[in-house]
Amino acid sequence: MRRKCSALVTTAFVLAALIGSARAQDVREQLKKLETDRAAAVVKGDVATLDKQTSDDYVLISMTGRMADKSQMLDGFKSGQSKLTSNDLSDLKVRVYGDAAVVTGKADVKGTLGGQDATGQVLFTRVYVKKGGHWQSVSLQQTRISNP
Repeated sequence: MRRKCSALVTTAFVLAALIGSARAQDVREQLKKLETDRAAAVVKGDVATLDKQTSDDYVLISMTGRMADKSQMLDGFKSGQSKLTSNDLSDLKVRVYGDAAVVTGKADVKGTLGGQDATGQVLFTRVYVKKGGHWQSVSLQQTRISNP
């Protein structure tokens, strides 16, 4: 009888681990999609989507070393000072920590950000936090990849 109970407990733990792993994978895929959808919204100049996906306390550290908040970032797209014609993402990696997540990756961009040429490749780190059941970007840091 004890062995049957022990086997059942072990099976339950294994199933719970598998289910937890599948859920974590689903969240990672959801965040990758959110990131690629955000990149597409930037190219389209879709300020409504960017506004919805961005936390009010958002902080951006651009590839030129400038800091901006949510309203400054959105105003750049509204005014046309920020306009990308392409924003191709690659090498996305997602790490989830409960209701927070860190996405790192590479972007090949063409266009301007904040009135400055942004054409080239950048590495980035974006932080998401789950608020009210929805993931929102709270921070983005970009670093231009220098050519040797």
